Amino acid sequence: MRQTRSGPELGRRIGTYHAVGTMGALAQFALRTITLLALVMIGALVWIRPDSTLLKSSVTAAVVIVLFGLRLAWRFVTARCGGNQCRLHQGGVVVTGPFGGVRGTVAWREVTGLRRMSNASLLMAFHRMELERRGGPPLTFIALGFEPALVEVLVKLAARNGLE
Repeated sequence: MRQTRSGPELGRRIGTYHAVGTMGALAQFALRTITLLALVMIGALVWIRPDSTLLKSSVTAAVVIVLFGLRLAWRFVTARCGGNQCRLHQGGVVVTGPFGGVRGTVAWREVTGLRRMSNASLLMAFHRMELERRGGPPLTFIALGFEPALVEVLVKLAARNGLE
């Protein structure tokens, strides 16, 4: 096998999809929770109307705006670096970290099973994928969203390569 920037040479690339690790999923959950709490606080300030309501709600709104600005900046950085991706190839799967470095790679011939866990709630929807492999730890990543395209394509590829 020839080593490339995206791991071992695994054949033609089928697609590239957004996928994060556990910390990325927790960061998204935290961002949404803080935003929800800030919006509830603004609503409470409008309803209760304490002294200096304008100042307190302005500060809270500024926190929400800063959080969304940081989120956009983080998206820009990871997109420029090629980070948080799951690259599906004919011969296997490559998962990158936040700054584009290869976090894990596995060839289909080494995969012994595919486990999925899904969750959908008010603050978070995700699909946790785990590719079990012979002689090594599983390759685990998370596809965010209710119905990410990665899940359907990965399940089809796994079935094509003899996995259920």
